[in-house]
Amino acid sequence: MKHFLTERSINLVLRAITIALKFLLSILVIKKLSIEDYGIFGLFQSTIIIMTFIVGFDFFSFSAREMLKDAAKEFNFYFKHQLLFYFFCYLIVLPLAYYIFKTGFIDFEYIILFYLITISEHLSQEIYRVLIILKKTVSATIVLFIRSGIWIALLYLFWEFQSVKPKMESLFIFWSIGAALSVLFGFKYINFKWVKGVDVDWIKKGVKIAFPFFVGTILYKVIEFSGRYFLEYYFSTKEVGIFTFFSSIANILFVFVQTIVIIEQYPRLIESKNSENGKFIIMLKLFKKQTLQFTTIGLVLSILFIYPLLMYLDKTILFDNILSYIILLFSTMLYCFSYITHYALYTYKRDIDILKATILGFIFNIVFSFILIPIYGVLGAAIAQFIAFFIMFIIKYYYWRKYKLKI
Repeated sequence: MKHFLTERSINLVLRAITIALKFLLSILVIKKLSIEDYGIFGLFQSTIIIMTFIVGFDFFSFSAREMLKDAAKEFNFYFKHQLLFYFFCYLIVLPLAYYIFKTGFIDFEYIILFYLITISEHLSQEIYRVLIILKKTVSATIVLFIRSGIWIALLYLFWEFQSVKPKMESLFIFWSIGAALSVLFGFKYINFKWVKGVDVDWIKKGVKIAFPFFVGTILYKVIEFSGRYFLEYYFSTKEVGIFTFFSSIANILFVFVQTIVIIEQYPRLIESKNSENGKFIIMLKLFKKQTLQFTTIGLVLSILFIYPLLMYLDKTILFDNILSYIILLFSTMLYCFSYITHYALYTYKRDIDILKATILGFIFNIVFSFILIPIYGVLGAAIAQFIAFFIMFIIKYYYWRKYKLKI
């Protein structure tokens, strides 16, 4: 018990520091540079995140369930085939990413850093997920801390003491270094050994099963980030910066719940399905209780904290758009709540139901973005996202209630 408490306390402390440093980055860019620069960062960041999911194809969703099933093969088999599949995806997808820069959304001067960060972020993310499945949670948290935290602290020190000139290029360089180092540390913790042979049929099976997850993940990311691209198209990077700032701060609520509840509970939730239905329902109720509790706590703290933060930043335009933040915060709350039924459906392999919910959310988001953003700007983007998350929450809840009666 002492060992467990020690591990959990280490995880919570490191994850809390990582969240705080992500928060610091938002403040740092706006204070040292400008809201417009933060808009440029927002477009770069969202494109990187979408690219990491495209090259990953959400293949891990298949591989994770394979690792956790009762008749699982040796771990090295799964991880090796994941790496081979990712390498194949890099060869196909990354050359096509060149055309992103042709659109003008991101400047050509950042293209090399874009590729370095995309590959490093993706590998680091996959290593983090594998470590969670292997129940090496402290190692996973250290990888996350290196990838998403420590480089921000170093960037702050270099910018604050003027060792490096504050500009977007130096931010991207520090980011690429942090992501690359996290990959090196991650491989050290995994203890992976290369095994002979390639099971092409297993990879094909994985692609087929992972496809619904992939489509769902990409559509969700479009829901999350579409507002940034719409605002860039209809307005400017200033509006993108405002929306990115508020959506990033609101997303801390999800990171908070993910850190305390989801990461700790979802492997146990999946494993409980393999034992008996009674145990799964008990675990699901615990998961639901903790998700509701910590989401509510985080929501209240977020509302109380936003006004002192805006006073510190002293940007009138942010105060003028405070309603957008409140709407984004409540949309994040709905997203957190939807994870209760999401993982229930996922555990029982109701992947198509999850995909249906995401497709409907995506359609509503795009339609309302076209209607609202040209008229209401940042507020319109926030409302469009709220509607999408509300639809996803309702549909997932409906499908789980419908399926629950059959088990």
